Amino acid sequence: MVNLFRLLGLPDPNKAQPRPSRTNTSTADPGPQAGAGFHDFGEEIWSERTEKLTRTAERNIIYQKPDDLHRLQLHGMENELAQGNMLLVDLGGLAQLPSQKDVCSRRVQELGERFDIPVFSLNDSDSLLMVPGARMRVDTERHKLGMAIWSQLPESDSKF
Repeated sequence: MVNLFRLLGLPDPNKAQPRPSRTNTSTADPGPQAGAGFHDFGEEIWSERTEKLTRTAERNIIYQKPDDLHRLQLHGMENELAQGNMLLVDLGGLAQLPSQKDVCSRRVQELGERFDIPVFSLNDSDSLLMVPGARMRVDTERHKLGMAIWSQLPESDSKF
């Protein structure tokens, strides 16, 4: 007769199971014990491995805001944009100075026009401007002011 429990890979309840002997190997230390099969990710070998696997950033995001004299320091930004870096300009500190805000905004627009790159406003008050770098794509079909327009998303993306 075939033992059904053995056929299914289950322990046979008719046979007495040997109880594992309990030795007092536990300690009050909650950390990993020797021979427990745990890896201590704080060891240097793991940080060396992750450094090898982690790619270094090829592009940067450059954050600019006006200095104390309410001027933008855009000198050298042409090189940064040509390397593919993104420029974010925060004009929020000039809310009380609309004419100076317009001057700074115009300087950013001129920078974009020199490279034939559009300048995007990321908020309604036009105080946060983004200039994408070379070889950078910006989706203007699905996004408006950083928010996805849900009616234009494919059916599979709108389901949760």
